[in-house]
Amino acid sequence: MNSNGMSEENITVTQKILFLSYRRELYEEICISLAGQYDILYHRIRENENSTAAMDENVVLCMIEMLRFTEKSAELLHKIRSKLSVPILLISDARTEKIRKEEMVHAIRSGADGYLISIQSAEEIAAEATALIRLQQRIKERPEVWTYGELQIIPDRRQVFRQGKEILLTHIEFDLVQYLAVQNGRVVTYKELYEAVWHSEYLFDDESIMAHIHRIRRKLETDRKHPFYIQNVYGIGYRFGCCCTRK
Repeated sequence: MNSNGMSEENITVTQKILFLSYRRELYEEICISLAGQYDILYHRIRENENSTAAMDENVVLCMIEMLRFTEKSAELLHKIRSKLSVPILLISDARTEKIRKEEMVHAIRSGADGYLISIQSAEEIAAEATALIRLQQRIKERPEVWTYGELQIIPDRRQVFRQGKEILLTHIEFDLVQYLAVQNGRVVTYKELYEAVWHSEYLFDDESIMAHIHRIRRKLETDRKHPFYIQNVYGIGYRFGCCCTRK
């Protein structure tokens, strides 16, 4: 029984979809298509807005509708990806095949898991959303293992192994390793890394990042002077130098 005298066994936690858009029309159509299946949270995207929507632990999918995919769109994807591990479905208002092809490649490389255009019916978009959620749920039924050379990362268990031996990392150290690893070779700036891991405004605190990276290298690398995993990109940030094989 909870404090209100209600049996917790009768309480159902509704899975939620976070819908970010500059308008409500498509959101309302999606609500009709997915009525009774998911609780859809609407957050309006505003010009020059620095903050993102509140992230809920029961969110199983993030849908983003935009007029065009721009550098700001990529920044928004990176922010959401740093806070949520759920699939991201991007919906664009692209009107030509040329723009659509260019946007799709850019969006997927920036962290989106799916790309559609808004002229598709709400039923088609809802079906794609449901498929992404279903795929994510199947994946979560067994622990995912990321393999990078001699390194294995199990995100759900927050464990790291090298040649079968567990490497003990602090909370921040694991978050740094996981965030860099999931980029799969993409260069990550100091600013992006700090905001993604510390979840606060970047104040040019590169020394804190470097101190943590130094401690991580002592645990992961066989030759710290020539790191194999976390590599410096001088003046910019870091990249994870070994590509991933996921199981």
